[in-house]
Amino acid sequence: MSDIWTLLIADDCAEDREVYREYLLSDPHQSYQILEAASAEVGLALCQKKRCDAILLDFCLPDMSGLEFLDELKQQQLKLPLPVIMLTGQGDERVAVQAIKRGALDYLVKQHLQPDVLQLTVRNVIQQSQEQNRFAKTQERQQLTTTATAIHQDLQVTQALVALEKEKQLNVLKSQLIATISHEYRTPLTAILGAASTLKQHSDKLSQARQQRFLQIIEDKARQMAQMVDDLLVIETLEFGKAEFRSVPFELLRFFSDIIEEQRQFISDDHELTFKITGNTKGFWGDRKLLRQITINLLSNAIKYSPDGGHIEVHLMGNDSHIIFDVKDEGIGIPVEDRECLFQSFSRGSNVGIIPGLGLGLAIVKACVELHSGEITLESQADIGTKVTVSLPKRSV
Repeated sequence: MSDIWTLLIADDCAEDREVYREYLLSDPHQSYQILEAASAEVGLALCQKKRCDAILLDFCLPDMSGLEFLDELKQQQLKLPLPVIMLTGQGDERVAVQAIKRGALDYLVKQHLQPDVLQLTVRNVIQQSQEQNRFAKTQERQQLTTTATAIHQDLQVTQALVALEKEKQLNVLKSQLIATISHEYRTPLTAILGAASTLKQHSDKLSQARQQRFLQIIEDKARQMAQMVDDLLVIETLEFGKAEFRSVPFELLRFFSDIIEEQRQFISDDHELTFKITGNTKGFWGDRKLLRQITINLLSNAIKYSPDGGHIEVHLMGNDSHIIFDVKDEGIGIPVEDRECLFQSFSRGSNVGIIPGLGLGLAIVKACVELHSGEITLESQADIGTKVTVSLPKRSV
């Protein structure tokens, strides 16, 4: 059995509406639900409330003409246009043509209207409208498919460009890494080879003190190279998300005191290293290895970038929720234009000169601080000195 179609009869004549109703309900090929409106206002309101499959529209309604009704129907901006059959009087073909131009699909002359003609016309109009709607939906789906395909292709192109850009960046990073490591390794290697060669060829002619001096050079430079390897391994672990955060309670005063004593062996007689503590530093939970990386890198930077000596101060502070410590030196400082990228790997100040280093220290510190859910700030003036402050919650989440 066919679906039941809903049809609106908009005609101010009750007798005519009854005739059309009887004709349509007697259609052996189709079933209908009939809605009736005696005015344009009621008809338009019904179109808003209920989806109609077609409208039988009288040209002359009491509150507006059929043409005006068509215009109002368009302004309602229904998702799918309603098929309209205009009912005109005999000899109103000019009006019928205007109705077709305004959007009506067909017209019928009211005089001598036969049941089979009305039934066939309504069926044809609704079927035609349904075909048009199906065609429109098919086109819409095709358009959506075409658009989706284009978006997918654009996305693939974008992803390819992003991948290419990342590859370029990686190649630049590789080149930078190779150049940096080659340069930084060459200096200590040259010193080691020179000292070893001297000992090998002239050990019998060198005093005990001179021999010890060359051995010390070999040891110092080997330690420098080992530190560079350690830094590379640490930054690789941190930047690729391989680092594990293991929070344990420990006593900070002893921890900082031990590290500071370790670093004293690397300072010259021109350096003065002091450590002070204020506030409540108890109750701290953190990762001991990561905190050691933070402290050693900041302290070794302060020593290394103060080649002419000066005062280096480590200040540990605490309150109820955080511990704060800063490392302050009177070294070469950092030019303003270099500060923005200093926390990036392989970045160094433009004023470091011959001071050795890979530019990984602050990148390691920042990554370790972030694993503690902490913050790091840097204040510096060229030729005046640098102060780095780290704030860590006592209980990292």
